[in-house]
Amino acid sequence: MRPQLTEEQAARYSRDEVLRYTGAAGNDVTDPWLPAPLVATAILLDFTVGQGGSHATVQQAVNAALVQGRGGRVAIGIMPGVHEGLVYVPPAPFALTLIGLGRRADDVMLLSNIDAEMPGPEYRRRFQAQFADAPAQVASIFRRIAATDRITTANASVVRVENNDFQLLNLTIRNSYGADRVQPDSTETNAAGQFRKGQHQAVALLIAGADRVQVQDVALRSFQDTLYLQSPARGRTVRTCLTGCDIEGDVDFIFGQSTAWFERCQIRSLGTRAPQAWATAPSTDICTRHGFVFNDCDFTHDGSPAALAGRFSLGRQWFEGVRATPYGQPTVPGYRCDLGAVSGYDPPSGTISRATLQSVGKCVILRSRIGAHINRAAPWDDWNGNSWNPRYRPAQYRASDMLDALSGWLRGQDITFEDVDPAMVFLGEYDNQNS
Repeated sequence: MRPQLTEEQAARYSRDEVLRYTGAAGNDVTDPWLPAPLVATAILLDFTVGQGGSHATVQQAVNAALVQGRGGRVAIGIMPGVHEGLVYVPPAPFALTLIGLGRRADDVMLLSNIDAEMPGPEYRRRFQAQFADAPAQVASIFRRIAATDRITTANASVVRVENNDFQLLNLTIRNSYGADRVQPDSTETNAAGQFRKGQHQAVALLIAGADRVQVQDVALRSFQDTLYLQSPARGRTVRTCLTGCDIEGDVDFIFGQSTAWFERCQIRSLGTRAPQAWATAPSTDICTRHGFVFNDCDFTHDGSPAALAGRFSLGRQWFEGVRATPYGQPTVPGYRCDLGAVSGYDPPSGTISRATLQSVGKCVILRSRIGAHINRAAPWDDWNGNSWNPRYRPAQYRASDMLDALSGWLRGQDITFEDVDPAMVFLGEYDNQNS
């Protein structure tokens, strides 16, 4: 199914309208944000990173700005070359700009190897030297992650941004994790030694609750979960604007809860590793106005045989935190799912939280070119497979799809969505071209 927006509906998805709102889902505030194009030659540098620069690493330059108590906007220029190490940008009295000083984004690379299944002790051992002299704002992030048993996806990024009004310009961020960590469900490998299935989340760029983040002419490289657009808390949204970016991956490689506008970006699906690829996995709250909106973008592929088979997807709606589903026809004898404070499953009964229930996922694609690697008959996929299991949910294109499918269950749980328009768009396209 390819749900198409009308011209009137599409007009509601202008950049300025999408980026206008922030705050609590269903109780947001109007806060117009009109990001102007970044011009490299107009940016005055406060620090430089690289040979002959003021600092050897990007993190050292960030630390210096924090220690010096800088305010306003701080700009760090990064010289051409490969810069290894993690970069953590905490909340600060200043807004930070990171700019690559090469001619192209590929000339400057921020690189590290980090994945969600990394044990906390391994994380500490590998990265503690980078944060040994870090100021408190940065050191606290490192210590918190190091104290975990497994660091999880929310902590497995090369660059972590918690800084409002952050800007990123003209560089590449690459997570070099090769999907090669041995796990019980990771058995089959490809010619490169990468596991085709399993938990191999490895984030390049994480926007960790920061608002008004501008990313321009940036390349993001990984396989699973390349770009994570995270809300500061469930049911609250922040905004990111991405322009002229090149983003690649295979499994759910653009995902998260917040609002994001993509303009003139290339979204490249890789087909050499995973048996299936999903470009997006939004988990937008049903009461948040906008999830991911792509305008004038190119959905392309790497030319691999899997991509050429035309069986990849534009995305699937992340049923975030689900353990027991109220959807579909259960195959587990005695199965039951009820509303609960948290989502859990102790067979045959489970609970679903209100936050999980409302994580419907919204994505609209406008005036873009869709490559032949995308399944044209069914470009949007179900969550967690196309047959019933305790975490299943079918693709939902309008709010009515949810409300109709769950009508009896909602009544039984004394849940109403009276303020939700059944015609509300979850997934949609407008004026796209098959390329």
